[in-house]
Amino acid sequence: MPKAVIMLSDNDLARAYHALVVALSARSLGYEVHLFATGLGAYLFSRRPKTRLLGLTPLASLYIRWRLRRLGARRLEDLARECLSTGVKVYVDEPVVKMLGIEPLEGVEVAGSLTFLALAREADLILTF
Repeated sequence: MPKAVIMLSDNDLARAYHALVVALSARSLGYEVHLFATGLGAYLFSRRPKTRLLGLTPLASLYIRWRLRRLGARRLEDLARECLSTGVKVYVDEPVVKMLGIEPLEGVEVAGSLTFLALAREADLILTF
């Protein structure tokens, strides 16, 4: 089975959305998918997601959510949970977890850069967002 490793290292809402969609798409194509979330992106996989912190003011975030809803796009929180339910292996950055006091969702592993590098070394596809 081909392996894809995806790094969500940006705090931007659009990049987070694309990272999750690509992870789900790769999984549906039969890839073994490993998704690493660092920075504020780690909030997506916490028990209390704070997607409004991802690079936008609260008003801008509200507007983007409204536009996405009108287009029929799914919420980031729903995409994050779907990643977990479809077998995407999700990791959140250990220093970020400690610094922000994040409590990861069930099924999310706390890992560091060595885990990312070990998986990336053997990956067929490596993407960063």
